[in-house]
Amino acid sequence: MAQSLNARTRLISLVEIMTMYSDEQNILSLDEICEKLKEYGYEVTKRTVLADIKAVNTTPIKMISVSKPKKGYYLAKSFSQAAINLILEAIYSSDMLCEDDMEYITRYLRRNTCLPTLDLIINTTKNFYSLAPKKEISADALYNLRMAIRDKKQVDLTVSEIVPGDSFSFAEKLETITVNPVSVAVSCGVLALVFTCADTPEKAEFINMPRIKSASITDNPAAPYSGNLQNATNYFDGRPSTASTITSEWILFKFKLEDIEIIENNFASPIQFRKAQEDGYCTAKVFAVIDKSLIGLLFLLGDRIEIIKPVSLKELMSKKITNII
Repeated sequence: MAQSLNARTRLISLVEIMTMYSDEQNILSLDEICEKLKEYGYEVTKRTVLADIKAVNTTPIKMISVSKPKKGYYLAKSFSQAAINLILEAIYSSDMLCEDDMEYITRYLRRNTCLPTLDLIINTTKNFYSLAPKKEISADALYNLRMAIRDKKQVDLTVSEIVPGDSFSFAEKLETITVNPVSVAVSCGVLALVFTCADTPEKAEFINMPRIKSASITDNPAAPYSGNLQNATNYFDGRPSTASTITSEWILFKFKLEDIEIIENNFASPIQFRKAQEDGYCTAKVFAVIDKSLIGLLFLLGDRIEIIKPVSLKELMSKKITNII
C-alpha cells in the first residue's frame, strides 16, 4: 500500500513538474526530469521516468516526446476536465510554489478552461494563493473533505493527537469524531480543517490537516455554520488559531545543572545556557516552535524544568497540569 501511494504521489509530482517547467519551447530531457523529481524527494532512474510518462499518457494528460530542438518531453496544453482536476490538485498540493506562481497558473486556467473542478477547489478553500506545506496529508482525505464541504455532508474523521509516552518518547492517540466540515483554511502556512462537531454545531473548531488520518463522507446533512471562522479554536487544546500556527518563539526556562545532558538531548534547536543566580541551577533559552511535540516534551520534563517565558506557555502548562490533577 505504501509503495502504491508513493508511486501515485510521484505521478502527481511528475505532472506538476511538467506543468510548471515545460511547453513547446521548453523541452525537458529525461535527466532534467530525474533531477527535478529528486528535488521532490524521489530518487528515480530514466527507466522509471519513462514508465511514469507511459502511465500518465494513459490518462487525458499527454506528455509529448520530441527530438528537436532537443530530445525530451513537454506537457500538451489541451486539457480535459479530468486532466485539469489532477493538475489542480498537484499544483495546490505543492509546497514548492510561491504565491506569484500559483496566481499565474490559476489565471491561465481561468482563461483557458471552463471547469467546475476549479470552482470546487477555490470555493472550498480559504486563501487559495497562500503557500502551505501539504506533506503527510492524505490526498484522499483532502478530496473527501472538499466534496463534503461542497455537498454539505457530515464527515467521520479519524484524527491523531501526540501525547507524552514513556522514556522521553511520544505516543499517538487516535480518535474518531463526526463533524460538520465548514472550510479548508490556510493560516500562516498551516493547512487545517475548520468544522463544528455534530453535538456542538454552534462552536467552530479546527484540526491541522496532517493530524487527519482519514475522512469518510456520511449520508447525514451537515449543520450550517454562519459564525466567524476567525474565532475557531484548536480541537485538542482549545487555543485560538493565532496561537496554534507554526511560529517560533524564544522559550526561557530553568533547570538543575545535573540535568543539562537530558536538556541537550531532547531539544532539536540550539540552546543557549547561562548559570542561574540560584546555586545548582542553570537558565536556558531556545528558539523553538510551540506545538504538540514541544508541549509533550515539557510534560515529560515537567519535574526537571521550570518555564519562565513566554507567559502564555507557562499559563498553558499550569492549566494542563491542573486539569490532570
